[in-house]
Amino acid sequence: MAKKPVSNVEFTAPLWLNKNRKAFLKSRRIELLEKIAELGSISKAAKAAGMSYKGAWDAVNSMNNLADKPLTRNKTGGCNGGGTFLTEEGRNLIRMFRMVESEQSKTLHNIEKKANDLDRAFNLMRRISMRISAKNVFFGLVSRIQVDNFLAEVCLDLKSGCQISSVITAESVETLGLAVGETAYAVIKASSVMVSSDLGETRLSASNLLHGKVVSLRTDAVMGQIILDIGEGDTLSATITADGAGHLGIREGDKACAVIDASNVIIGIE
Repeated sequence: MAKKPVSNVEFTAPLWLNKNRKAFLKSRRIELLEKIAELGSISKAAKAAGMSYKGAWDAVNSMNNLADKPLTRNKTGGCNGGGTFLTEEGRNLIRMFRMVESEQSKTLHNIEKKANDLDRAFNLMRRISMRISAKNVFFGLVSRIQVDNFLAEVCLDLKSGCQISSVITAESVETLGLAVGETAYAVIKASSVMVSSDLGETRLSASNLLHGKVVSLRTDAVMGQIILDIGEGDTLSATITADGAGHLGIREGDKACAVIDASNVIIGIE
């Protein structure tokens, strides 16, 4: 039997920066933040970093949603027009990341010399690096748990001051080990978010009503995406039809509110 050739494999891994024990920043996103600091614009930074504008927007919104404090802020108006700049929190994260990066390279080189069966290692790393398709992931503090027979309502307080309620099974509360005062994540698909420009006196059964400002509104011939800034770096993405976006009659900078049924909110823990 022919001897299996040895693969010329280099043992490498991207550096992830953890916040509240959750990996949310990697080299690609750090490069984007650096370009934003240099160019003062997400669109210019995306082009310089080789990313699509939508990809850059989504990355910035995701980072701000998971961070304890906003990493970027938007500036409007002025003689030089608007733009985006880094907060002190964002600049500190970049400095910390680059400081650790050089040491990581040395460590990985030593691991490479000692590691056996790299294929197994790579397969494991691929599995644990899975990403979810949901656009909205929020970090918060469990403020209330109310269990009633088979179902339970779990409320999370976000750093924006907003509260998100989720209805899950009582068994899930026990399985996840949820408790008041502990941290958790709320995951919401963009297609589960309804947007209204003015609810007036309308009464709704949905328990989640989040007010914010439209920071992005993009549509094509069929679908559209609205992103609401709900405060302190928390943003909420909603996918609606192009006709629905037209009927709303809202523009970037307008106030709007998002309506989310509690049954459409998934709760997760680390």
